[in-house]
Amino acid sequence: MKQYNNLYTTQFDILNKDNVLTEYPYPQFKRDSYFSLNGLWKHKISKVEDLNNINDDILVPFPIESNASGVHKRLNKNELIIYKKEFSLPANFINDKTFIHFLGVDQIFYIILNGVKYDTITTLNLPTKIDISNSIKEHNELYVIVKDNLDVNLPFGKQSNNPKGIFYTPFSGIYFPVFIESVSDDYIKSVKFDTTTTDVTITIDSNSDIFDIKIYDEDTIITHQTNEKVIHFNINNPKTWSVEKPHLYNVEIKTKNDKITSYFGLREIKQIDGFIYLNNKKIFLNGVLDQGYYPEGIITPISYKNYEFDILTMKELGFNTLRKHIKVEMPYFYYLCDKLGMLVMQDFVNVGKYNFITKTAIPTLGLQKLSDKHCHKNPNLRENFYKCGEGLINYLHNTPSIIAYTIFNEGWGQFDSQNVYLNFKAKYPNLIFDTASGWFRGAKTDLDSYHLYFKNIDKIQSFDHPIFLSEFGALCNKVNNHAYGNDKVFGYKYFDTLEETQKAFVELYENKIIPYKDKLIGTIYTQLSDVEEEDNGLLTYDRKILKLDKETVKNTINKLN
Repeated sequence: MKQYNNLYTTQFDILNKDNVLTEYPYPQFKRDSYFSLNGLWKHKISKVEDLNNINDDILVPFPIESNASGVHKRLNKNELIIYKKEFSLPANFINDKTFIHFLGVDQIFYIILNGVKYDTITTLNLPTKIDISNSIKEHNELYVIVKDNLDVNLPFGKQSNNPKGIFYTPFSGIYFPVFIESVSDDYIKSVKFDTTTTDVTITIDSNSDIFDIKIYDEDTIITHQTNEKVIHFNINNPKTWSVEKPHLYNVEIKTKNDKITSYFGLREIKQIDGFIYLNNKKIFLNGVLDQGYYPEGIITPISYKNYEFDILTMKELGFNTLRKHIKVEMPYFYYLCDKLGMLVMQDFVNVGKYNFITKTAIPTLGLQKLSDKHCHKNPNLRENFYKCGEGLINYLHNTPSIIAYTIFNEGWGQFDSQNVYLNFKAKYPNLIFDTASGWFRGAKTDLDSYHLYFKNIDKIQSFDHPIFLSEFGALCNKVNNHAYGNDKVFGYKYFDTLEETQKAFVELYENKIIPYKDKLIGTIYTQLSDVEEEDNGLLTYDRKILKLDKETVKNTINKLN
């Protein structure tokens, strides 16, 4: 496997094994009970469940293939990763109910806590919570047994056992934070916020029969006690959430024995005549593709500052949207987008085998028709995709920065897209869906979506309705010693110097994009950073070099707004 040389240390925090992503991981659902299990664990790789002789260090929460984990190994088929963690909880920590949270484990796992074995969980790339009330003690012995055969019937993203080009190093095991919380019987299970530009409806799931609610920003605005679990509030002198002014209202909800803090943004998204309106104002999605890969941890940043740097850099360049590409992030990423004012177009995570000829080469040549009703007929694959999509939407329900969702991308795992769209639209009528990003369109969709890397935009259709240019650009320039490696490079259009790359970027926008802006819903430039062999990022993979002049980029893309 590849060693990253100077990439292991970036301009971000030096990795501290005793202080790894220890901030409270759910800023939108925060309570005082929190015990982080991030840090050094023991592990071994085995063909069978064998809990003896687990002696090798691994740094959680980084996938076993990553440098940051300290292991840097690939799994063979049918091998298990067996993790072991001994830990002691603070005095008086344990309450009526105790849960362990795994924000990311790939792909299937179960736990054994103090001799009690729990049911196997298929994570579907989503956070998981396990009730461990019947086995938790002050002093604990925890085993986590993970199986990852890179099953394509499960959502798997862009990882590959043969990584190259647009497919990347696989990630296995625990890859996002792990933590424990302990709560009272009247604890608040969940809170949902549904907003317009002037009001909010709060839906509480709890066994409690009384709730104290406080809504505030600089000053307390509303204090309310109720036994209702669905409460509607009109906000006096409302301040809306937008990219320019991402105003957030803080919320505190108490039961007799529990308290959570959260937030919401007053905002409303509509689609009128194909275009998107945020708070009744037409908005152009001036975006960039964000794959969320980092050289040290593969898909796991070593610090939340990595997230913040990416968001702020793109915002400084003039972009207002990140298309989060075939990856579900930690809650902290979405919190930072909410806080800093960056729209997110969230992709579903793909299932199914990928075929370069049928899914990329032929469509790129222009043959983009596909009858997909009978594609990927495996019922488990289809069920997993639906479950992942619904889980993803529910996971991000309270996120004001979410502007739209991509269902299928470039035909990967695409099946029965007409009914898939209708199913999700019926359940979530207020959300915007891009049914088929790139090609193999034909099903109902909210966004008519195209990928354009080789043709002129006026060749794709007659512009009788607005379109969404959901990928384009990919101007490739490798900066040696700041790349995944100096030996290989992948891209669509290659340039030898940064000066040539910048000139091509300006000409691309000026000649092929800006003249059509009135017919466009938005554009997504490929991409935020280099990723492994792909060297078409605005930033290098290590984030140390911005390849284009900031003011030039900003002045160019602002002509689309």
